[in-house]
Amino acid sequence: MKKGQHLSALAIAAAFIGTVVGAGFATGQEVLQFFTLYGKMGFVGIILACILFCFFGFAVMRISRDLKADSHCELVRFSAGPKLGLFLDWFITVSFVGVLVVMAAGAGAIAEEHFNLPSLYGSIAIVVLAFFTVVSGLNNVLKAIGIVVPFLLVIVLSVALFSIAKDPVTIQKINIIESLEPPVSKSWLWAALLYVSYNILLAVAILTPLGVEAPNKKTMLLGSMIGALGLGAGILAISLAIMSAVPESLAFQVPMVFLAKGFNTLTALAYGLILLLEIYTTTVGILYGFSARVAYRYIYRYLWAAGACVFAVLAAQLGFSRVITMVYPLMGFVGLAFLAVILWTGIRERWR
Repeated sequence: MKKGQHLSALAIAAAFIGTVVGAGFATGQEVLQFFTLYGKMGFVGIILACILFCFFGFAVMRISRDLKADSHCELVRFSAGPKLGLFLDWFITVSFVGVLVVMAAGAGAIAEEHFNLPSLYGSIAIVVLAFFTVVSGLNNVLKAIGIVVPFLLVIVLSVALFSIAKDPVTIQKINIIESLEPPVSKSWLWAALLYVSYNILLAVAILTPLGVEAPNKKTMLLGSMIGALGLGAGILAISLAIMSAVPESLAFQVPMVFLAKGFNTLTALAYGLILLLEIYTTTVGILYGFSARVAYRYIYRYLWAAGACVFAVLAAQLGFSRVITMVYPLMGFVGLAFLAVILWTGIRERWR
């Protein structure tokens, strides 16, 4: 793809959203833990997360564009310096593999629980589709994500809004939620920061090439704004939908599927397919970022991408919940260091 060719603000926004949403977002479990369980202050956390997604999404793309970066390697090492940059660079790269494992495990869990198929089938199917999308080039990666994301948001928002209309949120339900102990942190602010940090850490895989390929900074900024608003709207809708079904929804690992089942079996089945599509968009973005980092010659990307896919399928057999607890918490804390160096780089470059 030639620089800037057909890369609109909407394409940037779709790629941004598609990389962030995944196995945890549309299940409702991430939103529940990082926002819903904080009650009224969780809404403030959503607003803050939306602002930070916009700011850091644009910052990553702008710095990548100035550097003409081929992967996140140049971005991180320029921003953090040689020592911390080396650590962050390879931490992010290894984290990509960890997230591939989470996505493969999530696809396996959905195949087993909602389609009565062996979990291995779901894991294999998602990584094979992602592999062939990635090796076909960035243009096809963006096309695939661009097609899927609008459809995903419409379905997720529809289920959420129908759930809210069917059983509105009340002060009593919010009070029930606020009486519970949030698992992430006692502070809504800390939870929101961690959520943004590990998701930006994931999104850097696709934001870096987007910054280089974007036609201008205005398009990047508009794409960041639309992407952040789309994520914020999705988080808000899911959080309100879970609140509307309190206390029943709190007992489920996949609360959004529970809400979908409240309509009919067909809706729940369709939502299972939506979850697989969301996992696919994240897997594509992450696998592209990993292969771009470890292989500078295009032909070697086939080998690295294939190896990562095989490892992800094998490791995914540990189970969905287990691999999530092994990967995401550590990414969140290291992600805060990444956000700090991106913020400092933005300030440093502005004052030069």
